[in-house]
Amino acid sequence: MKRYFLFDNEPVTGWNYFLRLIVGQLLIVIIIGFWLIAATAYKRAGSLDWSQEARVLCAIAIPIHIIINIMADEIEFSDFTFALIALLLAVVHLVLLFKNGNKKIDQNIFKQ
Repeated sequence: MKRYFLFDNEPVTGWNYFLRLIVGQLLIVIIIGFWLIAATAYKRAGSLDWSQEARVLCAIAIPIHIIINIMADEIEFSDFTFALIALLLAVVHLVLLFKNGNKKIDQNIFKQ
C-alpha cells in the first residue's frame, strides 16, 4: 500500500493511471486523495520518460485539474484565461491517460 503514495520511478500504465485517479477522487474527502493523485501523475509522467521538471509540474497540475472538474458547476467560464487553463490541463491529463509509453522495443530485431 505504501508504494501508491511514494514519488518514485514505478512504471504506471494508462489504465493504472485511470484507476488510481478514480480511487484518489474518492479519497479527496479525507485529503489523502490529493497526495495519491499527485503521486500517480508523477509516476505516469516518469513512465513516459519525461524530465524531472515535467514530472513535478504534472504532480501539481493534475490535482488542480481534478479540483476544477469537481467544482465545474460552481465556476463560471466567462473568463477566457480560466477556460484556457482548464483546457490545457485537460490536454495534459489526456496525454498522460492515452499516450503509450511503456513499450520496450527489442533492439535485436533491427540488426541483421
